[in-house]
Amino acid sequence: MRIYIVGSVASGKTTLAKKLSKILGIKCIHLDGIVHIKDKTNKEWGSIRRTDEEINLLFKSIIMKPHWVIEDAGRKMFSEGMEAADIIIHLKPNIFVRRMRVMNRFVKQKLGMEDCLYTPSIHMLKFMFKALSNYETGKDDLEARLNQFINKVVILSSNREIKDFIENII
Repeated sequence: MRIYIVGSVASGKTTLAKKLSKILGIKCIHLDGIVHIKDKTNKEWGSIRRTDEEINLLFKSIIMKPHWVIEDAGRKMFSEGMEAADIIIHLKPNIFVRRMRVMNRFVKQKLGMEDCLYTPSIHMLKFMFKALSNYETGKDDLEARLNQFINKVVILSSNREIKDFIENII
């Protein structure tokens, strides 16, 4: 089974990917880790970006496998993964829920209670809120791109829907 999970920042992609990975016994891949390498010497971001060639090679090696759970914000560069997926899960919790999650995540990361690939800074917090805005306004083009895969997209907006989906996938 090949599952591709998309949604805006703080939509619950990582949490769901980890749950499905554990339940199904399928490796979970976080595409942020394919794009970026943690690097504390980069004081502004806390990571460096791999070259496009490295990203493409890593990504293609992942989607060629028969089983995976991938989570990503829906970057255009990974649309081939959506094509290869058996199912695409689009997480769409309420904007207020996502805003609170961004703030909670920021505080936990600043206090060292949650690990992250980047430096939890005001600069990054602004970036996260900008990403939320781009998703809400359609500027990130995710929903429009998902329309071509409508036959395999499952939209989950609440914890109840997620729970029901997990129960039915087992």
